[in-house]
Amino acid sequence: MPSRDESCRVLPFDPSVSAPSAVLLAGCLLLAAGGGWAVLGRLFRDEEQETRWDVAAALGLPVGLLLSALPGWLLSAAVPVPIGRVVLPLWFLVPALLLVLLRRSRPAPPERRLRAALPFLVFLFVLGAYLWLRFSSGDVRPTEKPMDFAVLTALTTTPSLPLADPWMAGERFPYYHFGTVLFALPLRVSGIAPEVGYNVVCAVLAAVAAAAAFGAVRSRGGGPGLALGAAFLLAFAGTFDGARQLIAGVKLGEVNFWDSSRRVADTITEWPLFTLHLGDLHPHAVAMPLLLALVALAGRVSGPKGVVLDGVLLAALLSANPWDLPAGLLVVAAGALVGLGPGRAVLRGAATVAASVPFLVPFLLSPRPEMQGLRSVTGATTAPEAFLHFGALLLVPALAVGVALVRAGKGPDESLFLATLFPAAALAVVVLTHRPVLGLAAGFVLAAAYLRTRVDGALRSGFLLAAAACALVAIPELVAVKDPYGEQFHRMNTVFKCYAGAAVLLCVAAPLLLPLPLSSRRLRLPVRGLLGLAFLATLAHPLNLAVQRARAGEGTLDGLAWLSREMPGDRQAVDWLRENAPPTAVVLESVGSAYVDNARVGTASGRPTVLGWSQHEGLWRGAQGQGEVDRRIAEVKTVYSSQDAAEVAAVLARHRVRYVVLGPLERREFGEAAFPLQGSYRKVLDSGGTALFEVGRP
Repeated sequence: MPSRDESCRVLPFDPSVSAPSAVLLAGCLLLAAGGGWAVLGRLFRDEEQETRWDVAAALGLPVGLLLSALPGWLLSAAVPVPIGRVVLPLWFLVPALLLVLLRRSRPAPPERRLRAALPFLVFLFVLGAYLWLRFSSGDVRPTEKPMDFAVLTALTTTPSLPLADPWMAGERFPYYHFGTVLFALPLRVSGIAPEVGYNVVCAVLAAVAAAAAFGAVRSRGGGPGLALGAAFLLAFAGTFDGARQLIAGVKLGEVNFWDSSRRVADTITEWPLFTLHLGDLHPHAVAMPLLLALVALAGRVSGPKGVVLDGVLLAALLSANPWDLPAGLLVVAAGALVGLGPGRAVLRGAATVAASVPFLVPFLLSPRPEMQGLRSVTGATTAPEAFLHFGALLLVPALAVGVALVRAGKGPDESLFLATLFPAAALAVVVLTHRPVLGLAAGFVLAAAYLRTRVDGALRSGFLLAAAACALVAIPELVAVKDPYGEQFHRMNTVFKCYAGAAVLLCVAAPLLLPLPLSSRRLRLPVRGLLGLAFLATLAHPLNLAVQRARAGEGTLDGLAWLSREMPGDRQAVDWLRENAPPTAVVLESVGSAYVDNARVGTASGRPTVLGWSQHEGLWRGAQGQGEVDRRIAEVKTVYSSQDAAEVAAVLARHRVRYVVLGPLERREFGEAAFPLQGSYRKVLDSGGTALFEVGRP
């Protein structure tokens, strides 16, 4: 039997979150947060003490995770970089050096230290809440979790970066994964098993994002109460569609999250609570803290240091999720316009983009899905669809812009004119284009542009961020990114990604603008009553989650519990490979198209498989890679059905296969006689209906 290979990890995987592994993970996160805190504390040293330390504490972890992972990531653009000998030592060294070198930064006064603990308490509360929820929804099986799990397990076992494709052995991974790298490295150090770590990362991601939303509001001039509101909106707020279902007679415990996430016909309309609870560690999810960090910091630090900071954040965001390009550029523009005139803001934005290029090199040099261009759209979001999805987040900006326009007038006549001009312009666009969302978004953007010089501080930031969100929402009304999903779903991905980014921006913009409608004296009771009703409407979805979790009773963070129940032999094969197989040992198992259990052994063990989900590999690699995908499908079939020893041996040699899996899925597809040449290979495991055969060292 091959000897156990420890080169792929710092500690042996712990099948549960034991005290030592939890302490290791917490220590890694604290170290990274300390490095980020030191940098932000120095950059914000001229700010008010209260704001300075709130921002540093709230954003220290996402910034620290980024700075810790960045050196190894950048080096991987030039040469293969060993994770154990280079990437992880650098990961520890960078935040430690930052803490030492910036130690002379003025310490927080004692009376401010408790206030600086507020974002830490936000982090802990959200972490605890999401861990509690994960106990009843932790199976790493539905939707695209297996794909995200494959990336996470690969990153916890791979000897080096760049990352090899876990679902196409021998090739580079062609999909965005920098956001996952940020969380996978501390998870790898902790030794927590990936199936448990996956759910822990989901909870940590939600907590980091909520704290970052808190920090974004504080950075933009909002008070602690408003910052707490932003954290709530991001981590727990539902949409009006949940309330609609209750009004329609649906019981609280039966509110349908999935229907709410498909509110616009033939598209995907996720919002932060849905994304974070669903637990798909997709690029748009893991990039959320980076987007919020950019929202908080873009344009906030003047001079070259600020440009470099913004450039690093923009590059990190795009490396994690290129779909955030429109959101990132709009946030950079909004941040620059907060403190600069249009001309200087353009220069600052251009400098930021230029500064981001060196940090984008690993992404630009890596294989990735081919951009097929843009196309015009034939569909449009209706007003009811937009209201049900965005109404809760847009109510405050809508009220705020009305109040601000009325107050901007020098007299009653001018106030009336301003209060009707922009709604009239929006209505005109709606009439001319028959696209209500486009018209309303255009009207708000124009109003925000007019108000930019007439408000300041938090209100200016709030209006500009809300305008950026409206611009994002308007994009799918004009163009869509071409994809292979057909005419009916031609807007699906564009709506998905634009709306997801817009919702994040609105979670920060709405609290910043809240004081404006609340300051209305004549309409104080109606405004507060309306806002109170809207708040209650946002509770349908989170209360539904609480009811479902309470009904579920005990659960587990083991994301492979389903595999242990349904295919126990496969779970034993996973454990055997982890204990005995080198991290690069190639596994051959049955192939599936998408959203199936195939590739489960290679995925869970962190060992590359010959071919995982063929549909996804085809989408990632485009027309040029489809031939190889089809070839591998045929070759896997050959191994499991051919009696030609030379032909089978040639396939196994071509892909340097070390182990062949023969479990329930292989027998279901190829029959009980699957892998007829199995007698020619050494059987290293036979248990629970699954056998594992060793091909030999290639």
